[in-house]
Amino acid sequence: MKHFKIKLPIISALFTLVIILLSNETDAKTTSFKKRDLAPLSKIPGSFEVVGDSGVAAMHIVLTAPTKIVIIDKVENNPLKQKDGRAAISVEYDIQTNKKRVLNLNTNTFCSAGAFLGNGTLVHTGGAEEIAKSKFDEGFESLRIFESCDNDSCDWYENPKGLTSKRWYPTMTTLSDGRVMIIGGSKKPISKSTKDDHNPTVEFFPSDSAKPEPFPFLEETLPFNLYPAVHVLPGPADQKFLFVFSNTDSIVWDWGTKSIIKRLPRLPGPPRLYPLSGASVMLPLRPEENYAPQILMCGGVAKQDANEPADDSCGRINLSNLETANWEVEDFGGIRRNMPDVVILADGKTMFLNGAGKGYAGYNINKGKTQVADDPVLTPVLYDHRAPKGKRFTRLTDSKIPRLYHSVATLIPDGRVFVAGSNPNSEVRTNNTKYVTDYRVEMFTPPYLQLGFKRPTITSVANNNILNKGAIGVNYNTAVPVTVSIDDPNPVFSAALVHYGFITHSVHMSQRYVGCSVQNVTNLSNGLYSMNVIMPPNGNIIVPGRNYLYINNNDVPGITAIEVMLS
Repeated sequence: MKHFKIKLPIISALFTLVIILLSNETDAKTTSFKKRDLAPLSKIPGSFEVVGDSGVAAMHIVLTAPTKIVIIDKVENNPLKQKDGRAAISVEYDIQTNKKRVLNLNTNTFCSAGAFLGNGTLVHTGGAEEIAKSKFDEGFESLRIFESCDNDSCDWYENPKGLTSKRWYPTMTTLSDGRVMIIGGSKKPISKSTKDDHNPTVEFFPSDSAKPEPFPFLEETLPFNLYPAVHVLPGPADQKFLFVFSNTDSIVWDWGTKSIIKRLPRLPGPPRLYPLSGASVMLPLRPEENYAPQILMCGGVAKQDANEPADDSCGRINLSNLETANWEVEDFGGIRRNMPDVVILADGKTMFLNGAGKGYAGYNINKGKTQVADDPVLTPVLYDHRAPKGKRFTRLTDSKIPRLYHSVATLIPDGRVFVAGSNPNSEVRTNNTKYVTDYRVEMFTPPYLQLGFKRPTITSVANNNILNKGAIGVNYNTAVPVTVSIDDPNPVFSAALVHYGFITHSVHMSQRYVGCSVQNVTNLSNGLYSMNVIMPPNGNIIVPGRNYLYINNNDVPGITAIEVMLS
């Protein structure tokens, strides 16, 4: 093409136009999958229950201990106060008592990111501008540390200059070596990314480098490249591959050599990143499937227009063979949805909830009078990736609470789903607006907890019978002895390790579900069973550090998962 461009510019331009038109036609053909009716309602659709209030708007959440969720907001006038009288922007929420404890911060955490180190320490980075009137410092370069505790003494540690560059809307992920990687973002708050303001770089923590490293793929995918989707790809222990998605494109990137291994086909449909926010998830990895990596990307919206209908498609790609990998497009359960949350449940099925039927991610405009997103989607859908195409989605029971911009959800150890957030307002508004700042916390009970099957109680892990009072150390590629009690004469046991990740803005950073083989099940006596649970082979299958071990009976999770420290 280059020699044509030099010698025959007009012919070249026409030829290029033909190629573009053909390319668009191909994309159109690819996306013209057969639409179907609304997914059927599950016979047992689950239930929502309001259990408490978050105290601060739940813009970000992360489970830091078996019964604790840390909630983070931006600087705004939440009713709770810090020790020094400033408005609280972070709390520790107890999911057993529904009580909360105010945490103390000094930097603006607006649109930040988080991930765990391999030693279990939470690292939280980025943020936004100084809010002088509220006495909060700039958070763009902030690095924050949180170590969980049992005695309500733990709090945030902050380094306002802990990053090498400014980051607003970055993504973080835990790597197989136990470090975290911070990628992308913007140098200032903007409605969509621009060439002058975005930050197309990566950095690592801990790191020996004083400067970030260039990541040109984000340059290529302007303007919808904020909060890129990043997933560690399974493989041998020495592999260092990441799947990175931005706008409509994706690559496999080697974080060791800092090079692109493979450019993947473009996903048909709209951009899927902020403010046209879809959601991505790595589907469950299972040893019997050789840990085949599959990415599912659903929802979004075609343009930044308050009246634009949300997208109703999903793309799914199997990355087992990079040479033949291609997107399979299917409908999104018959429901248009922008800003969804995606949660892998304890049985390995995937739940989508929250979001809007039209419009885009962002704050209401015209002093809150104009909604930039509307038609809240109250109906969750359940996705079974093992079902045949066209039969993978079922509907679940509706919530009664609109969950729009800044909503969150996560699986918790007892198998339920914690749901909170929704604040499409630039400041706290509890009245005089269509969708208020919502502090209500819901628990969703999935269908598997309504089937009537007996639930196992884990009584020991790795010969430890003091459980969820500190993570139990286990090693990769080993058989971990586990005992459970259950009042079921014919239990069918299965096991999984889950990493819940860090959740914000429809991005579930580092979320992971890995099935584990169960061997040598022995009925000891009186409903007590022993077994060996085989840990995954390495940190590319599931990251080192805090993970949760589920023992299921007939796909129904036990009374609680157990926190382990995988290394």
